[in-house]
Amino acid sequence: MNIDIKKWQRNKDIKLIFNLLKKKNEETRFIGGCLRNLLLNKDTDDIDIATSIEPRIVLGILKKRKIKTVITGISHGTIIAIINNKKIEVTTLRKDIKTDGRYAKVKFTKDWVVDSNRRDLTINALSCNFKGELFDYHNGLDDLKKGNIQFIGDTEKRIKEDYLRILRYFRFYGLYGRKKINEKDIKIFKKFSANLKKLSSERIYSEFKKILLSKNLYEVLVLLKKSKLLKYIIFEHNDLKRIKNLEKISKSSNSIDFSTLLSLIIKEKNLLKVFNNLKLSNSEKEKIKNIINYQKKINIKEIESNLLKFIHKYGNDLCFSLLIYDFVKSPNNSKKKKYLKFFSFIKNNEVPKLPVFGKDVINMGVKSGPIIGKILKSVEDWWINNKAKPNRQQCLKKLKELC
Repeated sequence: MNIDIKKWQRNKDIKLIFNLLKKKNEETRFIGGCLRNLLLNKDTDDIDIATSIEPRIVLGILKKRKIKTVITGISHGTIIAIINNKKIEVTTLRKDIKTDGRYAKVKFTKDWVVDSNRRDLTINALSCNFKGELFDYHNGLDDLKKGNIQFIGDTEKRIKEDYLRILRYFRFYGLYGRKKINEKDIKIFKKFSANLKKLSSERIYSEFKKILLSKNLYEVLVLLKKSKLLKYIIFEHNDLKRIKNLEKISKSSNSIDFSTLLSLIIKEKNLLKVFNNLKLSNSEKEKIKNIINYQKKINIKEIESNLLKFIHKYGNDLCFSLLIYDFVKSPNNSKKKKYLKFFSFIKNNEVPKLPVFGKDVINMGVKSGPIIGKILKSVEDWWINNKAKPNRQQCLKKLKELC
């Protein structure tokens, strides 16, 4: 079967990589997310390709052409080529030699069928050469079109090879799933759920972060909870009601950032445990704590009277998150209309810069020191209370009153 890949065939950077890897008795193909998205007529940014050429040879070829590379995954056969700020991930075909539920010891191969057999899901085993010829060894195309997320071979066996595959299953279900997950698989997920504890925090964090960007997030989280998996990620007593309420304000939760979504789910008493379990970054922790703490102080009447003051106090990003949190606590249609206006204003407006400066204070005879900042802060508060409307001359007049 042939598919239309003209946009890739015309791309000079992609064409260059394929030409460089064109060797006798070797083959290179498109794989992964870029191919899945192409088949579903979705946009894709990064390109994933697989090759029968061993990674050290791939690296030598790329270096010879002075192409920038990232080699952190080279032991597992993956090299990232960066051309014109675009990533092209090149992975050598592999077969598993040994698995222990956490990591796999691999050996490189030239056999595309063998490589496809080690992949977890049928939709992940598709490949396509530069001519547009599609290779489908496990009925992946049909599953992709039907939204059927299916393991290759025996589900239990594939999960025991790497327990992270349970979370990967739900990540791909969140992206492509339409066919209902059968109860047999749910029972298998329950059976192996406690094995998530054997995985590193970093691996769980990486997958769960991607899961939270699912288009049908509420459904995915309910299934994770039903499969007894969620408690090993964010502990018991999590709140999915607020995620359900998101549907009333946003068509897709993937327009909302990870920290905001996580703040909607976890209970405040579990914060530290979740932070440690997922190994969140300091900025993610800080934002989640700010959302949970500041949302208690939100006064909608004050926000309505001067939204700019709210943005000035918390910044555009945190304001958006706080209003999302406040809406999903008690959503209704009249509130929705009001909050959508808030979101639009926050998206399209930033607090302008105060039109007076420290030198203006000094020019009015005030000596340098902490007093300069205090005077400017007083002017700024007055200016923001007036919705940042006073111009420079009016601000200078106010400054003079304070000096």
